[in-house]
Amino acid sequence: MKRYTFRYIEEILKDYPDIDKHIREREMELRYPVLPANDNVGGGRAKNKLSEPVLNMMITIDTDRRLYNLKRNQKAIDDTLDEFGTDTYTIINELYFKKHPDFTLNGLVQNHKILVGKDKAYKLRNSFFESLARRLGLIS
Repeated sequence: MKRYTFRYIEEILKDYPDIDKHIREREMELRYPVLPANDNVGGGRAKNKLSEPVLNMMITIDTDRRLYNLKRNQKAIDDTLDEFGTDTYTIINELYFKKHPDFTLNGLVQNHKILVGKDKAYKLRNSFFESLARRLGLIS
Protein backbone atom coordinates (compact mmCIF):
# COMPACT_ATOMS: atom_id res chain seq x y z
CA MET A 1 0.00 0.00 0.00
CA LYS A 2 1.30 3.44 -0.85
CA ARG A 3 2.33 5.75 1.94
CA TYR A 4 -0.21 8.49 1.10
CA THR A 5 -3.03 5.92 1.09
CA PHE A 6 -1.88 4.65 4.48
CA ARG A 7 -1.74 8.22 5.86
CA TYR A 8 -5.17 9.05 4.40
CA ILE A 9 -6.69 6.01 6.13
CA GLU A 10 -4.98 7.01 9.38
CA GLU A 11 -6.63 10.45 9.18
CA ILE A 12 -10.04 8.88 8.49
CA LEU A 13 -9.61 6.59 11.50
CA LYS A 14 -8.51 9.45 13.77
CA ASP A 15 -11.63 11.38 12.75
CA TYR A 16 -13.95 8.38 13.31
CA PRO A 17 -14.87 9.10 16.98
CA ASP A 18 -16.24 12.52 15.93
CA ILE A 19 -17.92 11.41 12.71
CA ASP A 20 -21.46 11.42 14.16
CA LYS A 21 -20.94 15.03 15.23
CA HIS A 22 -19.65 15.95 11.76
CA ILE A 23 -22.69 14.31 10.12
CA ARG A 24 -25.11 16.20 12.41
CA GLU A 25 -23.33 19.50 11.78
CA ARG A 26 -23.38 19.01 8.01
CA GLU A 27 -27.08 18.12 8.03
CA MET A 28 -27.78 21.27 10.06
CA GLU A 29 -25.78 23.36 7.58
CA LEU A 30 -27.90 21.96 4.76
CA ARG A 31 -31.22 22.32 6.58
CA TYR A 32 -30.63 25.87 7.77
CA PRO A 33 -28.41 27.56 5.20
CA VAL A 34 -27.25 31.13 5.68
CA LEU A 35 -29.14 33.09 3.04
CA PRO A 36 -27.58 36.19 1.48
CA ALA A 37 -29.26 39.52 2.19
CA ASN A 38 -31.71 40.67 -0.46
CA ASP A 39 -30.57 44.02 -1.86
CA ASN A 40 -33.53 44.25 -4.21
CA VAL A 41 -35.43 46.80 -2.11
CA GLY A 42 -38.77 47.66 -3.64
CA GLY A 43 -38.34 45.22 -6.50
CA GLY A 44 -41.11 42.98 -7.71
CA ARG A 45 -41.49 39.27 -7.19
CA ALA A 46 -41.77 36.58 -9.82
CA LYS A 47 -45.40 35.50 -9.99
CA ASN A 48 -44.89 32.03 -11.37
CA LYS A 49 -41.88 31.00 -9.26
CA LEU A 50 -42.70 27.95 -7.13
CA SER A 51 -41.27 27.80 -3.64
CA GLU A 52 -40.54 24.26 -2.46
CA PRO A 53 -38.02 24.63 0.38
CA VAL A 54 -38.64 21.20 1.95
CA LEU A 55 -38.19 19.38 -1.35
CA ASN A 56 -35.08 21.41 -2.14
CA MET A 57 -33.62 20.67 1.30
CA MET A 58 -34.20 16.91 0.92
CA ILE A 59 -32.61 16.91 -2.53
CA THR A 60 -29.63 18.80 -1.13
CA ILE A 61 -29.19 16.38 1.80
CA ASP A 62 -29.48 13.36 -0.50
CA THR A 63 -26.97 14.68 -3.03
CA ASP A 64 -24.41 16.36 -0.77
CA ARG A 65 -21.01 14.86 -1.50
CA ARG A 66 -19.42 15.68 1.87
CA LEU A 67 -22.31 14.12 3.81
CA TYR A 68 -22.23 11.06 1.56
CA ASN A 69 -18.48 10.61 2.14
CA LEU A 70 -18.84 10.93 5.92
CA LYS A 71 -21.54 8.27 6.00
CA ARG A 72 -19.61 6.04 3.60
CA ASN A 73 -16.46 6.28 5.74
CA GLN A 74 -18.42 5.49 8.90
CA LYS A 75 -20.08 2.43 7.35
CA ALA A 76 -16.80 1.18 5.86
CA ILE A 77 -15.00 1.44 9.21
CA ASP A 78 -17.88 -0.24 11.07
CA ASP A 79 -18.05 -3.10 8.56
CA THR A 80 -14.28 -3.59 8.56
CA LEU A 81 -14.13 -3.62 12.36
CA ASP A 82 -16.86 -6.27 12.39
CA GLU A 83 -14.79 -8.36 9.98
CA PHE A 84 -11.75 -8.53 12.30
CA GLY A 85 -11.28 -9.82 15.85
CA THR A 86 -10.76 -8.22 19.24
CA ASP A 87 -6.99 -7.88 18.90
CA THR A 88 -7.39 -5.80 15.74
CA TYR A 89 -10.10 -3.71 17.40
CA THR A 90 -7.78 -3.09 20.37
CA ILE A 91 -4.97 -2.00 18.03
CA ILE A 92 -7.17 0.37 16.01
CA ASN A 93 -8.92 1.73 19.10
CA GLU A 94 -5.69 2.44 20.97
CA LEU A 95 -3.67 3.86 18.09
CA TYR A 96 -6.30 5.82 16.15
CA PHE A 97 -9.57 6.31 18.04
CA LYS A 98 -8.08 7.71 21.25
CA LYS A 99 -7.08 11.37 21.35
CA HIS A 100 -4.02 10.55 23.47
CA PRO A 101 -2.96 6.90 23.04
CA ASP A 102 -1.44 5.22 26.08
CA PHE A 103 0.52 2.64 24.06
CA THR A 104 2.28 2.19 20.75
CA LEU A 105 1.85 -0.99 18.77
CA ASN A 106 4.94 -2.45 20.46
CA GLY A 107 3.62 -1.29 23.84
CA LEU A 108 0.36 -3.15 23.29
CA VAL A 109 2.33 -6.35 22.68
CA GLN A 110 4.77 -5.87 25.56
CA ASN A 111 2.03 -5.04 28.08
CA HIS A 112 -0.09 -8.00 26.92
CA LYS A 113 -3.02 -5.80 25.88
CA ILE A 114 -3.21 -7.95 22.75
CA LEU A 115 -2.44 -11.65 22.70
CA VAL A 116 -0.19 -11.78 19.62
CA GLY A 117 3.45 -11.08 18.87
CA LYS A 118 4.89 -7.94 17.33
CA ASP A 119 4.99 -9.29 13.76
CA LYS A 120 1.42 -10.58 13.96
CA ALA A 121 0.25 -7.22 15.39
CA TYR A 122 1.72 -5.37 12.40
CA LYS A 123 0.11 -7.90 10.04
CA LEU A 124 -3.28 -7.41 11.72
CA ARG A 125 -3.04 -3.63 11.44
CA ASN A 126 -1.88 -3.75 7.82
CA SER A 127 -4.56 -6.24 6.78
CA PHE A 128 -7.19 -4.03 8.46
CA PHE A 129 -5.88 -1.02 6.51
CA GLU A 130 -5.92 -2.96 3.22
CA SER A 131 -9.46 -4.19 3.81
CA LEU A 132 -10.64 -0.68 4.66
CA ALA A 133 -8.86 0.75 1.62
CA ARG A 134 -10.67 -1.76 -0.59
CA ARG A 135 -14.03 -0.87 0.95
CA LEU A 136 -13.35 2.81 0.35
CA GLY A 137 -12.23 2.16 -3.23
CA LEU A 138 -8.70 3.46 -2.63
CA ILE A 139 -7.03 0.29 -3.90
CA SER A 140 -8.26 -2.54 -6.08
